[in-house]
Amino acid sequence: MWSGRGGVPTIADALAVLAAVPVAPEGPGMIDQLRQLEDVKSLAAARQAEITVAFDGFQRRVQAAAGVPAEEQGAGVAAQIALARRESPAKGGRLLGTAKALTGMPRTFAAFRSGQLNEWRTTLV
Repeated sequence: MWSGRGGVPTIADALAVLAAVPVAPEGPGMIDQLRQLEDVKSLAAARQAEITVAFDGFQRRVQAAAGVPAEEQGAGVAAQIALARRESPAKGGRLLGTAKALTGMPRTFAAFRSGQLNEWRTTLV
């Protein structure tokens, strides 16, 4: 049913499921869907932050193993993040910095993942 290894769903699977959900037939249901989609957006942004930090760590380990000097490790990471997120390179650097800060703040990050805070509000924290 799922396209991932070992039957684990992929993000593409989740997108397909989400796209298949019909619009609720009445106003209250539509409002509920809007709220739930806000939660999905917050969770997706939180996952992006987790993946961003993991990618940065991975790239730094690869660069260290290749003999890149410590002060040069991490070069290009922000640009790759920007490209993946369809943002400018400058914004990629801000996204990387924000992700590192947020993942070091467990309560704020938990509120972000749960939908209590959206991406904009987490940047204000």
